[in-house]
Amino acid sequence: MEKIPKYIYFHNDTDLPIMVDSWIDNLSYLQYLKINPGEKIILHSSLGEWQINSMFENFEDRKIWVDKGFGKYTIIGKFRSYPCASGNYSWLENDDVFQCIYKEVINEEKKSIKGLVTFSQKNKLLS
Repeated sequence: MEKIPKYIYFHNDTDLPIMVDSWIDNLSYLQYLKINPGEKIILHSSLGEWQINSMFENFEDRKIWVDKGFGKYTIIGKFRSYPCASGNYSWLENDDVFQCIYKEVINEEKKSIKGLVTFSQKNKLLS
């Protein structure tokens, strides 16, 4: 059995801040991270799976989502560093509004990172 990639490049290609939750080895809770609009980072998860949402603790970030017509707290979906049995890398609650595109990458320096996920809005009319 092939080892699950636990790291992935991630690009928030929207004008919205988002929260990404990760499963971390030996912890009994999810670790969460705020990712700003346009930000590109490397994410880690012990399962190679992440959840995207808008469950912010601060008022300013929640207000951005509410002003765009979304609810105060929005579950956006999940993405993975490897495909499920059907070949999908992501599952989105609002797939008519958002998309997660997976692209395989080869990085000789960081061989543990196998892909890039770009999170974007399908319809820019929400801006």
